[in-house]
Amino acid sequence: MSYTPTPEEHSAELQKTAQLIASCSGQLLQQTKYLQDTLQAEAEAQQQLVIRRKSLLRIVSKVRQSLDFGEICQTATNEVRRILAADRVAIYRFNADWSGDFLYESAEAQWISLVESQNRNPLISKNVSECSAKLLGKVHTADTHLQKTEGGEFSHGEVFRICPDIYEAGFSDCYIEVLESYQARSYAIVAIYIKQKLWGLLAAYQNSKPRNWQEADVQLLIHIAEQLGIALKQAEYVQTIEQQSDELRRTLAELKRSQTQLIQNEKMASLGQLVAGVAHEINNPVNFIHGNLSHLGEYADDLLELVRFCEQCDVNDAASLEALKHKIAAMDLNFILADLPKIIESMKLGTERIQKIVLSLRNFSRLDEAEIKTVDVHEGIESTLLILGRRTQARGQYPGVEVIRDYGNIPAIECYPAQLNQVFMNLLANALDAIEEAHEAGKFMLLPRAEEGSPKLWIRTRLANQNQIEIHIRDNGVGITREDEGKIFDHFFTTKEVGHGTGLGLTISNQIITETHCGTLELVSSSLPGAEFAIRLPVTLEGC
Repeated sequence: MSYTPTPEEHSAELQKTAQLIASCSGQLLQQTKYLQDTLQAEAEAQQQLVIRRKSLLRIVSKVRQSLDFGEICQTATNEVRRILAADRVAIYRFNADWSGDFLYESAEAQWISLVESQNRNPLISKNVSECSAKLLGKVHTADTHLQKTEGGEFSHGEVFRICPDIYEAGFSDCYIEVLESYQARSYAIVAIYIKQKLWGLLAAYQNSKPRNWQEADVQLLIHIAEQLGIALKQAEYVQTIEQQSDELRRTLAELKRSQTQLIQNEKMASLGQLVAGVAHEINNPVNFIHGNLSHLGEYADDLLELVRFCEQCDVNDAASLEALKHKIAAMDLNFILADLPKIIESMKLGTERIQKIVLSLRNFSRLDEAEIKTVDVHEGIESTLLILGRRTQARGQYPGVEVIRDYGNIPAIECYPAQLNQVFMNLLANALDAIEEAHEAGKFMLLPRAEEGSPKLWIRTRLANQNQIEIHIRDNGVGITREDEGKIFDHFFTTKEVGHGTGLGLTISNQIITETHCGTLELVSSSLPGAEFAIRLPVTLEGC
């Protein structure tokens, strides 16, 4: 038999059910609100994390793109202060004695600038105090970037140190006074290392109130400090490279000055040979002219005296005519009339010789012409030979040098005549040096072949192809050893005795031919005695 509740019991049951539903609904609403709050907090945290990651990426990108450490530090302090909503973020650098300075900072407008104020306020620049040093062993939370502890715990590998409230940390009064000079109430400090060596600190300050620094805050500072360490490494590398570049620039400038001086010395040596040759060549005709001037003067005096005597002589007076005959016989007029034209002709030849030497000197130097000129190479070679003519002539026991010319039919070429003549001067002077050295060593007496048994200098020119000419200069002097063949164009290399060569003649010649004229200068390997150089030059300098 079933039980049927009374209306009163049914009503009570319904009331209990309603209460249970109301209770569950309240709990569901609370759980829903909690879930909503949790999701919102997680969303905000995720959003904040995304913002921090973007900021970190900006700083990382700045580190990788910029080599300016100051720009990187300023960007880092600005970004960190914005993300952490801190009142100040600063970068502090230790000196060698563990004192230090604030280098960079980012702060709200109402706070003082530590970078600017540290030079005026002794408390800001004060990095150590007796009282705070004494408390290091007693108060673990005490700030330890102190001069007396040489970087404190940070120098021993500690990465960060936080202080929620400087008035609750147990700091000494004098150390609080230093922190108050920073206007700081709370801080989080992270060490900046370079290759495990403490360089400085990255510090975030909350000035207006205490602050409980979160793990995410500290992690951000740690990541930024790591990037600053990388930037510092880059800055050190850049500074090292810049210093090395400065040293290289100074060294290069010094080398250029030395090279200029050595080249000038080489030019002066060539000029000395040129002057000596010209002086010798001009001296002979000048001496001849000077020696004949006295005879010419005597003849002129005698002829003038005869003219004056004739003016006073009466042609109708037999005695005057007889005196004139005696005068003519006494002065040997017939000899004067025969010798005077010869003297004048010989003096004319002497002046023509001087004129030719001056013309050759002008052709050699080309001072009155544009730098690039179309010239006859043979003319430059002959001008150089004329200047060096004294060295080819016999003197004392020296038999002289026979110059054998084998000039081909070559066109005039575009060149820098003065520089090309300097090459001829260097090569021909070196050849004559080698011949003289061989003569002093008695080499020519030992040579079996008749054509090689006396000093000789061969000069040969030919058309290599339609666009190039060749000039060969060979001597039968001491020659160049196999060991030295690869070094003859090196700077300062010379086979001559100390004081007799700078070792730059062939180097300069090679530069003139290869760099200025786009040609080649080579030492020709040969079994013949002496040395042979081959010059190959383009007919035109177009495209050079």
